[in-house]
Amino acid sequence: MAVQFASKAQEVTYAKVKEYLEASTMFRDAMRVVEDESRFDIIHEHRVVRVEILPWQVNPWDKGSELAIVKASSRLTMGGYVDPKHMRHLLQENARMRFGAFQLNDRDEVVFADTVLGGESMDLFEMQTCILAVATVAVTYDSIIEEE
Repeated sequence: MAVQFASKAQEVTYAKVKEYLEASTMFRDAMRVVEDESRFDIIHEHRVVRVEILPWQVNPWDKGSELAIVKASSRLTMGGYVDPKHMRHLLQENARMRFGAFQLNDRDEVVFADTVLGGESMDLFEMQTCILAVATVAVTYDSIIEEE
């Protein structure tokens, strides 16, 4: 089944991300296209980085879904419980992050995520940096959580 896009911007961004990942020596062998979703999974440093191309529906320019974003995320915990001590620590760490933030996904698992603006003028170096930063932070903080 083909991917259904909410907008032309999301479709253009998806095509650019796919083309970049397939051409990248760093990612092409570690990438998996997720069928019928606007998403790619990348294995980097033993971490799964989910790269989603999403419409940006609520934005400061009141453009509806005419804008798209690329969201990279990686899960730090599995299961659903993170004790208050760790949660407080991660929220304090958010203030130190230059890009991205710790979040809870819909299964109450801790993930680290970052986004970049998609579209025709999407900066590929910025997207690559986003993906690598997410993988690096996930590996680093997963180890910290396990040690405590």
